[in-house]
Amino acid sequence: MDAPLLVVVTGMPSSGKTTIATALAERLRLPLVAKDDLKESLFETLGHGDVAWSGRLGDAAYDLMFALARTMLAARVPLIVEANFFAGQATRFITLPEHRLVQIHCDAPLAVLLERYAARERHPGHNDGEKIKELPARHASGAHAPLDVPGKTIRLDTSEPVDVATLAESLRALHLAAPPASEP
Repeated sequence: MDAPLLVVVTGMPSSGKTTIATALAERLRLPLVAKDDLKESLFETLGHGDVAWSGRLGDAAYDLMFALARTMLAARVPLIVEANFFAGQATRFITLPEHRLVQIHCDAPLAVLLERYAARERHPGHNDGEKIKELPARHASGAHAPLDVPGKTIRLDTSEPVDVATLAESLRALHLAAPPASEP
């Protein structure tokens, strides 16, 4: 049986990751594991507090995301995961059960990211009013650059509309294509 497809949607906060991942999940009929969905569930269960508390629940959400991905990939279920992954998290993908990885990296100019971030309405537990101050430094540092993971990387400029239908068809072709034969 072929290794399942794992689509990893990465990028800065407000880069359009959730929008792209949700549209792809709908078009491809794949399960989507999104960090903010997990984190907001934790807020509802455990409560919300300051930025440090939000960070702890964010770490727990990443752990849950990888646990779910591990379970689904072990069952050979293709899926999409979406989060503002940090470079140091790349090794976690390598430890997952066998899969074929495609990374979709969403990016936009800092001014666009800041405008989107300020305009979005999210659970108060995210502390967006405080966290927006971190975005310029994160952007400048490359903290949310594409992950150094094996597989194909597709870079999207989300400051312009993205042709999700064409992107989905490309992923569908990868999902249906047999992986290259191993050399003896």
